[in-house]
Amino acid sequence: MNHLRAPLYLLAAAGALAACGGTSASKASSASTSTKSQGSAASYGKAAASNSTGLAISRSSGYGSILTSPAGQTYYMFTADSRGKSACYGACAAIWRPVLGPATGLPKGLKPSLASSITRTNGQVQLTYNGHPLYTFSSDTQTHLVSGEGINAFGGYWYVLNAKGNPVKAGLGSGGSSSY
Repeated sequence: MNHLRAPLYLLAAAGALAACGGTSASKASSASTSTKSQGSAASYGKAAASNSTGLAISRSSGYGSILTSPAGQTYYMFTADSRGKSACYGACAAIWRPVLGPATGLPKGLKPSLASSITRTNGQVQLTYNGHPLYTFSSDTQTHLVSGEGINAFGGYWYVLNAKGNPVKAGLGSGGSSSY
């Protein structure tokens, strides 16, 4: 598990240093994070581009059916968030990238009444499911990885969500580097 913390601490330190550089560095850092987040759905493959929602259900050998992008990028929720409000900005958002975009036309197995979006303090629209703002984890460098499950960082825990939109806290163990 320590091998997962080292990149997390390095990214957090880099984000903190960028934030110390004044308003122009903060804006540049924010713009960079925004660009990465907005482009994230397209970078996961053609399947993501064909589904405007960015939501799908994937089967994980250790976690059952979990919420992902159509291409299999795992989505996480953050326990420090409150319903309808994200608590992840700055260095946090550089590591745990917000899933941007409104929810429309869900695939089979997901409930339309649970899909929604919030407006972040920077004006971006973030996808939510069952009231949980959704994020991807920067250490999940390939699809079908679940390496962020159970990590305690930035003031809360990070969990994958099942198709009902509830956090999955059982499975392969916290902070595991599994794939499905």
